[in-house]
Amino acid sequence: MKQILFLIVIASTLISCAQSSKQQKKQEGNSGKSGFIAVDTAWTTKVVKTAAEWKKILTPEQFYITRQQGTESPFSSPLYENHEEGIYFCVCCQNPLFSSATKFESGTGWPSYFAPFSSKSVSVSKDDSHGMSRDEVVCQRCNAHLGHVFNDGPKPTGLRYCMDGIALTFQKQSLNAKMSKAYFAMGCFWCMETIFESIKGVSEVVSGYSGGDKANPTYEEVGRKTTGHAEAIEILYDSTQITWPELLRVYFAAGDPTQVNGQGPDKGTPYRSVLFYRNETEKQQIEAYMTELSKSGKYDKPFAVAVEPFKVFWKAEEYHQDFVKLNPQNSYVQYESLPRLARTKEQVPDLLKK
Repeated sequence: MKQILFLIVIASTLISCAQSSKQQKKQEGNSGKSGFIAVDTAWTTKVVKTAAEWKKILTPEQFYITRQQGTESPFSSPLYENHEEGIYFCVCCQNPLFSSATKFESGTGWPSYFAPFSSKSVSVSKDDSHGMSRDEVVCQRCNAHLGHVFNDGPKPTGLRYCMDGIALTFQKQSLNAKMSKAYFAMGCFWCMETIFESIKGVSEVVSGYSGGDKANPTYEEVGRKTTGHAEAIEILYDSTQITWPELLRVYFAAGDPTQVNGQGPDKGTPYRSVLFYRNETEKQQIEAYMTELSKSGKYDKPFAVAVEPFKVFWKAEEYHQDFVKLNPQNSYVQYESLPRLARTKEQVPDLLKK
């Protein structure tokens, strides 16, 4: 009798990811995400917004400097004396602008660099305002005003990119790191997020939606199966620490790749399994890995994993981010997410963070 009661309790507690546990009131405040910025120099689309749109995402000081060509007071920016290793990004669009490797002490009171991060970082044009003739520096992706460049810098360029610190955001990171992104879907994104956050070389995992056509989808819309999207994750990882094939190894250890349109108790197309590829090399490596795995004899059913080109990723609502970490006592987390994490760790012990 006790065994029957125990099974009834488990069955009632192991609700699917789609039920009431996900429909709880949104948590207030910061989700705990670090907001890690991936270095992207392969962008092809400019960021264009109206003044009203920029005002919604920038502080008054940032708007004045970047959109109205203002200038901050000398020695006012904390970045002026910043000596940490890392990357300086555009505060408006997160375009990588400068590296700490090219920063130098100019004595002018503004953060100074002798070279941009890449050929897609900045543009230079004539600025004849205020009765002076100067070379204005703007972000190449969003045209944010950054400062000016002068011909009195150190070797090897002889240039001094004199920047307003307010126009920059700094991210501490190793300059040897090669950050990239991966996009996977396999059941509940809570589970997938916590699994990949335990993997070495992974800096951040974000829960969201991908694979459909609806822009800015909500959780409720995805759950109603009207968007074409699946619950997915965006993985930011250092390719010098973990390779794409190793991420695939974790993926196939993270669940049952033969379950059609679902994972565990979560059933339906929003929980389907998808490997999104961003280039032909990733596609070929996915196909090769799946071919070898199917020959291993480990699975007695065909794979139900779709291989699709990546289109766009939409970040999920804040209350979904770091859900397992923030809700360890949640019934779904207790009976599904944590056991799934433990099973994955047993299969890939060599790929776990120390």
